[in-house]
Amino acid sequence: MRLSLVNMRKMKLGSAMICLLSLSMLGSGQATFLEKHLYSHWESGEEELSFLQAVANNNIYGGAEHPTAFQFQGVTYAPPLDDAQWKATRRLECCMCGYTALVKNTPDTMRLERGARGDFGPVSVITHTFFLEGSDLVQVTSKWVEDEGETETRRLWQQSPSWRVPRAMSKTGQAHSNCWVPLNVRSAPRVGSEVVGQLQWGDAVTVIQEGTEALTVDLNFASTFSAKSRTLELPTYALRAPFVQVAFDGGEGYVFAGLLSERPPFDFASFYVAPAPPTEAAPEGRFSRPDADLLWEEVLEIEQREEGMATKTFRGYSDGVVVKHWYDGKYQFGVTVDIPLDTPDEFYVVSNNLLRFLSSLGFDSLRISPEGFYVDFSPMSESFITERSPDGTRMYIHYNGGGC
Repeated sequence: MRLSLVNMRKMKLGSAMICLLSLSMLGSGQATFLEKHLYSHWESGEEELSFLQAVANNNIYGGAEHPTAFQFQGVTYAPPLDDAQWKATRRLECCMCGYTALVKNTPDTMRLERGARGDFGPVSVITHTFFLEGSDLVQVTSKWVEDEGETETRRLWQQSPSWRVPRAMSKTGQAHSNCWVPLNVRSAPRVGSEVVGQLQWGDAVTVIQEGTEALTVDLNFASTFSAKSRTLELPTYALRAPFVQVAFDGGEGYVFAGLLSERPPFDFASFYVAPAPPTEAAPEGRFSRPDADLLWEEVLEIEQREEGMATKTFRGYSDGVVVKHWYDGKYQFGVTVDIPLDTPDEFYVVSNNLLRFLSSLGFDSLRISPEGFYVDFSPMSESFITERSPDGTRMYIHYNGGGC
């Protein structure tokens, strides 16, 4: 099994993708309303509301979707860009003019506003405010008309029955090895004690007793990974966690908890690897998850280009993973894997695992920073980027397939 590298002419994406990575990390640290509900799908009577359709129907293909605008009832609402200009626009001191704006996008609330003045008619302002109430999405619509006053209506949206959501993680006491190389099981809760077994990546164990005394284990990127061109803003990352007592196939012992995860780790090998040489087309099944439970799928047609239709296809799975396949309608294509994180450390652990998985190919360019990782294999090869969501609860693995 080997990674099938597309041997095509293409522009080197390193600097551009690193710039994208850095920009995507800017944020308040809290997910906005649009980010929190990006993959949600709602129904009210005969109408449907897909947040993906509303926010991801743009021509930004690669990378994570960081929604800042919302399409509702055929109208696009985007944040005001300039405070002074926004205040002047909002006064509607004009003839036959209007505006639309996304005026609030906090973790709990989204508000859309639309104002207009007719040729001879009065000024009117309509706002749509969305928030959650229990399991329902509430839409409060307020309409103010000059000289007539204000009216308000309330509408409830329910999650679409056909749009299944990921299962909640249950506290079963089970954990999984999240270490690409064999993880030692020791006879005592300390480094240097006798090794009584090893866990392979993904192996399940039962946690018998939680540890109390934390210790530090470094992920040493500087000594582990080499490349023709290497930039290490983060040469090491310190994991801080205790040893935990576990039961495994070989008996019982102690494992460093910083390299265990509650969820089974994402399977790089079956998703990215294809048993074909680089000169041959990748076989059927690459970039798919045949053993995962598919909950929903949504295809967005972005624009018709001369060569073909540009599309984004999103697939959501029961383990909380969402996979986006994108094609720009011409030559460029890629895949983004959106993975839930249970701890802040897990981002660096998974990124480290990904680099270990890819390292046998030999790296041309490698950049490691606190914000994320970038790697390619030649000036015209495929490339991978990892980054975190602004609130740190999810990570993204971006694969770019190349093409000039």
